[in-house]
Amino acid sequence: MVVDKVLLLTLTFFVVLITAFLFFVRQNSRATQEKIRQLSQQHTLIHADDHARKLCIAMHQLYPKMHAGVDYLIKRDAPGEMPYIAEWNAEEPRPTQEQLDAAFTRVAGRSYVDLRRAEYPAVGDQLDAAYKARRGDPAEQHAQDTLITEIKMKYPKPGTC
Repeated sequence: MVVDKVLLLTLTFFVVLITAFLFFVRQNSRATQEKIRQLSQQHTLIHADDHARKLCIAMHQLYPKMHAGVDYLIKRDAPGEMPYIAEWNAEEPRPTQEQLDAAFTRVAGRSYVDLRRAEYPAVGDQLDAAYKARRGDPAEQHAQDTLITEIKMKYPKPGTC
């Protein structure tokens, strides 16, 4: 009789535990699906709308490590209307319209190649770092690579914003 009660309590505990686990997994799955849907919408908008793409590039100018659909949401209420930042999820301060306008001005009419080229380290510096890395001192090469990666993030290729 005692064994039956212990067994019944143990089974009840495991049923409750499994139910809670399945509930948690389901809720997490819904949240993940919603985030994927949101990212998909951002991707579609940025690729289909030149103004949204320029807004995204301006945001990369200001915050190179931020991503549309994760750190902020770009929306356009109706066809023909200008896109705007509808939601801000980042810890960094939301940029003012003046900051966005200044970023637009910096990137307007210039390709990502020109923008990157203006900020890349000099070729001589890169070659010097490569030479030192081949001689066993990779510190300068790592610094150059980090800088180049940051510049590539700051000025993404078209269609990759």
